[in-house]
Amino acid sequence: MPTEFVPGKPDAYFPKHKFYGVPMYGSYHRIEECRLHHYVGPAATIEKAVAAYVLTPEHLWATFQTEAEDLIRVNGAMDGNWQERNRRINAAYAKLWLADNRFQWAGLAAFASKQVGCTILHAKQTVARSRRERENLELSFAAAFPGAEAAAGVQAGTEAGAAYAHDRLGFGNEHLFLDIYPLHRFFMERGWKEFSDYLPKRQNKKYPVYWNVDRNVLPFGTPFQEIRDGFGRIEGGNVADSVNLLARHEQVNILQAIMYNDRVMQQLLDANQYAVVTGIPTGDAEKVELTLSAQCKAKEGFTLPFSKDKHAKLWVAEQRMRFVRRAADAFNKLLNGPQRSRVEESIRTIAAGGGVA
Repeated sequence: MPTEFVPGKPDAYFPKHKFYGVPMYGSYHRIEECRLHHYVGPAATIEKAVAAYVLTPEHLWATFQTEAEDLIRVNGAMDGNWQERNRRINAAYAKLWLADNRFQWAGLAAFASKQVGCTILHAKQTVARSRRERENLELSFAAAFPGAEAAAGVQAGTEAGAAYAHDRLGFGNEHLFLDIYPLHRFFMERGWKEFSDYLPKRQNKKYPVYWNVDRNVLPFGTPFQEIRDGFGRIEGGNVADSVNLLARHEQVNILQAIMYNDRVMQQLLDANQYAVVTGIPTGDAEKVELTLSAQCKAKEGFTLPFSKDKHAKLWVAEQRMRFVRRAADAFNKLLNGPQRSRVEESIRTIAAGGGVA
């Protein structure tokens, strides 16, 4: 039976929020916790008053942003450790769907983010293998022969490209999560009306946030129309439509701006696509696909490839969106068919920290 999160009630994945039951602009401290202050009255008299701590939309948004940051901070840091951070992001998306099945985008995102983790792992392995081969060649007897320098240069180029992709994928994975996870948490705790009313209040300078993106490229917390429309569809019961709208937000508003517009990343993606389809030049390329399972590889019927066209461009938003819409449709069919229990089992595995293997 589909689940729906109810604020304040016991939940396996989310504790009761500390501001549950506190109305917006209402005091969130008991009277005995408040401090007594003195102030100058209208007749220059010294008066006494209690300072009230009031819940503002900005403060509420900050609690969900802090929650997101705390989930993915590894050893106190917000950068590097991309594999561990990815595992936590995958689990967080999975828990959103398990707590509330209306968050179908989050369920799909658990698989998509897991697939990013598979690519991050592949890139890391490619870096290590290329470095090892380059160092072995440079130290070997063969280094004295013609062409050895060029061969070492090829390995160095592969190593550098994989390292660059590794870091950019981790960066995109992290910042997409920091954008969209707090949106889900606000909606599930406070409901559609407050979400709609106070969405613009997320973008403020009263509370510090981690957002390591050039503000000229993408300001933090921009209230894009796709966000409002996507969560509005959830409120209206049109879950499948909400997935497409939120997918467009993540792919076009966020990832296109912070990752896919990067010219070096575009070149790496083009080279990878050509190598995958043609089999040239080496085995370093990674297939672009989504498996709707906890593992990087899955059986037929649970795997969706990006394209068999050697000139297809993953960095072009509309080409990528066609792939994402196919994935969303396949996920929706699986959830509404006899394979639902298998998909749910995979999401539970990801929520427990599994996958990427």
